[in-house]
Amino acid sequence: MAAATVAAMIRDGYGSPDTCHALYCALPRAEFTGMSILLTEDEHRYPPGIVTVDINSPGMHGFH
Repeated sequence: MAAATVAAMIRDGYGSPDTCHALYCALPRAEFTGMSILLTEDEHRYPPGIVTVDINSPGMHGFH
């Protein structure tokens, strides 16, 4: 199921295989009830509704 969904996202122009796989993992799914976030350097690349966190933010490196 995941492979077909990711392939459709790539075909529809949502980005590279890596980007589409990350998007798939961040979308709500029946088998996962938690909240997914993406750690990324490119928060602006993802559509609204996808929770992203800048991997270079001070909190991610143990600084507060």
